[in-house]
Amino acid sequence: MNKWEYFKKTLPHKKYPYSKRNWGNGIHSLCSFSGKLKPSLTNHLVEAFSKEGDRVLDIFCGSGTVLFESINKGRIAYGFDINPISVAISSGKCGIHDRSKVDIILNELEKSIKSYKPTKDELKIASDFGFNKTLKEYYEKSTFIEILAARSFFKKRLKKSPETNLILSCLLHILHGNRPYALSRRSHPITPYAPTGAYEYKELIPRLRNKVNKSLDQLSTENLLKSYIFEQDVLKKWPNSVIDIDLILTSPPFFDSTNYYLVNWIRNWFIGWEKEDFFREKDNFVDTIQKSNLSIYNDIFTKCKSVLNPKGTVVFHLGKSKKLDMGNELLLKAKSIFNSVELFNEDVSSVEHHGVVDKGSVSIHQYLVMKD
Repeated sequence: MNKWEYFKKTLPHKKYPYSKRNWGNGIHSLCSFSGKLKPSLTNHLVEAFSKEGDRVLDIFCGSGTVLFESINKGRIAYGFDINPISVAISSGKCGIHDRSKVDIILNELEKSIKSYKPTKDELKIASDFGFNKTLKEYYEKSTFIEILAARSFFKKRLKKSPETNLILSCLLHILHGNRPYALSRRSHPITPYAPTGAYEYKELIPRLRNKVNKSLDQLSTENLLKSYIFEQDVLKKWPNSVIDIDLILTSPPFFDSTNYYLVNWIRNWFIGWEKEDFFREKDNFVDTIQKSNLSIYNDIFTKCKSVLNPKGTVVFHLGKSKKLDMGNELLLKAKSIFNSVELFNEDVSSVEHHGVVDKGSVSIHQYLVMKD
């Protein structure tokens, strides 16, 4: 029995210890993220479809779960995502970090925060920006000025190192939430729910240093291979360096998932988006386009095939909901491009959800496996 047949028969990610909610390296919690694959599931899929030294590509890399599990198992990983916060988180999670450089950047950030003085116009524009609520309703005023200073600091660092991305990811994590480490009033760690509770000054740097040091300690337990992560629209030309791939393992947005650009609106604002970007960029996201045009997957599958080596495999992790049987819809498209196509369904109707309803009330997870 090969590893994929064993996976289908036993569903090993559902058995202890892989069934534990916190299975895997704690770095998977570098920054909370909507709809990410479970590390234990990813671990078994990487093991089932690749071997040490193989090149693994995730074309919707999100928070980098596939990438981290791949490099942690001796694979070389490549990742694409259109969203710059996903690129930052994945790069921060999978980078090779120099602790002394991290300290230098944190010290520079601290000095920048202390010297920052926003103009009245800058403060008003930022304070009044928001969707469910304005930013000024999320933060105590002095805390918000520190956040503005940090935003300005990172916007100037156009070429971001692994160390910069790690620190940025940690800061994205603490921007909002319902735990004491969060800089906001009480909200939610994944989706910024309208805040409640008292306004309280929360100093940015001590909270950030604590999160960064904890993350570095988690990463120090692993011996990771190198990864290559691109801010890349999957519907546009792919980088020429991404070739001879052994495994494409990815989970595109489920058909009726929440809009990632909007779920992450505070984080997208922090990395530099302004009001007009939210309206301009949303139409480039696959989760927006696929609601009216699933034929985009013809192009995506064709691109996947073009970078795959002759013995390679493509695995799409999908979701079936009341609105759409995504697996069967894409199965029909895949058959016109790949010689071998298989769809495997896994019932997840009994899976526990936490906080936010996950990926549009999906009851079946689907694995679309394609080979040439």
